[in-house]
Amino acid sequence: MQFYTVQQVAKILHVKKDYVYELIHQGKLQAIRMSERRIRISHESLNEFTQNHKVKKFN
Repeated sequence: MQFYTVQQVAKILHVKKDYVYELIHQGKLQAIRMSERRIRISHESLNEFTQNHKVKKFN
């Protein structure tokens, strides 16, 4: 199983780290707290998030 750091997820999604933390806090992105300062997001959780939050096209 592959895991990502918050920084890696932010880079993948092209957003800031604070936004990734907000998604985790809101329960929209599942994460595992390894310790007080270590959070990891599984590849499966990231994939589920991206599938459930497709971007709509703007005309």
